[in-house]
Amino acid sequence: MTKVCIIGAGISGLATAWKLQQHGVECTILEKSHRIGGAIQSEHIGGYLLETGPNSIQLNNREIAQFLESIPGLKQQQIFAKAEAQKRFLVRDGRVYSVPMNLLQALATPLWSLSAKLRVLKEPFISRSTESKEESIADFACRRLGNELYRYAINPLVGGIYAGKPEDLSLRYGFPKLYELEQKHGGLIRGALAKMRASKNQGKPRHKKGIISYKDGLDVLPNYLSRALGSRVQTNAQIESIQKIDSEWKVDWNGKSKNFNQVILTIPAFALSKFPLQADLKTALAPLDAIKYPPVSVLSLGFKKEAVKHKLDGFGVLVPECERRSILGVLFPSSYFKGRAPDGSVLLTVFIGGARQPELSSHDATTLIERVLPDLTELLGIHDKPIMQHLTHWPQAIPQYELGYGRYLETISIVEAAHPGLQIIANYRNGISLTNCLETAMKVRI
Repeated sequence: MTKVCIIGAGISGLATAWKLQQHGVECTILEKSHRIGGAIQSEHIGGYLLETGPNSIQLNNREIAQFLESIPGLKQQQIFAKAEAQKRFLVRDGRVYSVPMNLLQALATPLWSLSAKLRVLKEPFISRSTESKEESIADFACRRLGNELYRYAINPLVGGIYAGKPEDLSLRYGFPKLYELEQKHGGLIRGALAKMRASKNQGKPRHKKGIISYKDGLDVLPNYLSRALGSRVQTNAQIESIQKIDSEWKVDWNGKSKNFNQVILTIPAFALSKFPLQADLKTALAPLDAIKYPPVSVLSLGFKKEAVKHKLDGFGVLVPECERRSILGVLFPSSYFKGRAPDGSVLLTVFIGGARQPELSSHDATTLIERVLPDLTELLGIHDKPIMQHLTHWPQAIPQYELGYGRYLETISIVEAAHPGLQIIANYRNGISLTNCLETAMKVRI
């Protein structure tokens, strides 16, 4: 039987182990901390259910749906977001506007000027970029959609996904589907029309799509995975060394020693340089230490419903960089998932910092609340202090797929080729979302 050691019990490690177990592979999952789940952390405080890391999962294909359904008991916990989750908001000139959801709304919205709307009509006639040229997300958006749509659509979107700066992020690696859309179809509008035709030809989808979470919080997913894997998951594992000996990998931890056919690393890129790998492997992986992870603070705030003037009838509001606010955006979890706040109350999740304003991210909840309340007051009409507050500070939050990111992916491929039996599966390789992590785990090599 093939024996695999998986380092790290975040979602990538646990999902990979579950996939391998379904193929009859013997797995040992080693996690250095006392808890599993990595960045997925749900907190229950005074009737509020908070997500201090990822907030939800985008269920967008049948394979992921089937994978999640294969985890014992998980299907019964699954909940879909309410219809309100489809509605999004953007800030312009200090006001909150609903993002258009169809062509008529796009024509009527005051969010964008007439000249900006007319500029979009040019998009199908703009030539695709050459494959040899790596383009930033900012340059791509300005070239295809114009400066105004970049500033008041793409820029805040990137801030909401990566907490990053579009001028620094690579389109090819940070948003590969957009890159492929242009390369394959010649543009965004042409690509969207092609996808609509393909979807129509495929008929009704064989599973329900949408945004999902779980009744008791998103950390139900790693917890149920860990339960299904049983004693294969070992927490508080202090790894002493990992060495390649002949055709096997020798792993020493907590005074134990075991040989494996494969080792799969799922730990963050910034942790590799401190990990007890054999010297040649650590040297080969050293370039990955340069991947940037800006800090992000996640501030969860509970308010009485009557203390908030805005209806909060959507997923949340994103803030363009040019608005010069102290926040990246705010989610409205109690509006789109049941059981997130006590009756008569609402829950807001505020994001601060990122690559846009790393200096604003902080461990100090009092300082952050004083900083963000003026923005929340002006944008959402809040006229009282929060009745619940919780802060999670991530000193190194989200890997940034910056221009030139291909060199890191090439490093990983070269290292794996030079060290048979080693794999690296993490959110700095195939995408940062939970959906990306699950898709990568499902494609693990045996």
